[in-house]
Amino acid sequence: MGELNSDVYIRDPHMLWQNGIIPYEFNNKVIDNLRQYVEIAMKEISKVSSIRFVKRTDQLHFIEIVDKGDYWSSVGKQGGKQELSVTTGWQNPVGSAIHELLHSCGMFHEHSRPVKDKYVVVRRNGDCNYKKLKSSNVKSYFKYDFESIMHYPLTLCMDVKPGVKKPNSKIGQRVKLSKGDIKAINKLYPSWSCLPTQDNQRGRSGKTNTLKCQKKVFTVRCRKEIKRKKRIISIKDYY
Repeated sequence: MGELNSDVYIRDPHMLWQNGIIPYEFNNKVIDNLRQYVEIAMKEISKVSSIRFVKRTDQLHFIEIVDKGDYWSSVGKQGGKQELSVTTGWQNPVGSAIHELLHSCGMFHEHSRPVKDKYVVVRRNGDCNYKKLKSSNVKSYFKYDFESIMHYPLTLCMDVKPGVKKPNSKIGQRVKLSKGDIKAINKLYPSWSCLPTQDNQRGRSGKTNTLKCQKKVFTVRCRKEIKRKKRIISIKDYY
């Protein structure tokens, strides 16, 4: 991976949300303003990808939006209920919610990429939020993206490596998805959703080694581009 180098995301397809559909519900303690910010963030992601956030009915795997005094989330689908925390008092609540929602989709911090040492100097490698990830656990494509909404701001803990040109835009912005973010989320969840079905996951079924890909229609452009209704590919083709 390394030199294939935009954003870095989870390698295991079983930790992705099937067909890009992510059920969610709000904890009763989350106030209306926060709910609005989160739902705006969801719409921003869905506008540029095949990801769909749907209100939970009886789905087994889902995200519960909570307010535990900070913004945080697990990376990828954990199985069962998983929490994503938002809170009041942040300068860019929508952008911060986008950041956490992308974590739940399966995206890590940009500054945690296996190739990060070529671009930034980190002085807090013991902190999991800055720790360099292994190529065996993640995938990364495109160039290193200083403009990513998944990048932390420069602080005493992290700076651009000497000799590397700093971008004109703010590093660590929480305003919008960067072009690299959009490319990455569409690489992770392409218009053809190729994720394991419940009866077809590795370790659960010895009868087949394939993934079912179902048609995903989310824009007029995709409707024009996708002509076949479904196809079958092998697990190794997905990686």
